[in-house]
Amino acid sequence: MSKPIIKDENWVYLYAQLSYYVEKRCYPDRITHDANGDRTEESDEDFCEICSDIEEIMRKVLIKESEVNDE
Repeated sequence: MSKPIIKDENWVYLYAQLSYYVEKRCYPDRITHDANGDRTEESDEDFCEICSDIEEIMRKVLIKESEVNDE
């Protein structure tokens, strides 16, 4: 099965949106940002882990345009 190639900016948009959605579903009542707009340490660690998991899933079905020549 050939995987669709998507532009890097679409890749980032997709994993960021999906990660945000998963975070809100898993931690609906959590405060994720402080008064300055920075992520709390706890939410930052979880969000980075969610992003990594989402990207791993995406790599199974998509190819990021900048990685086409890397294969």
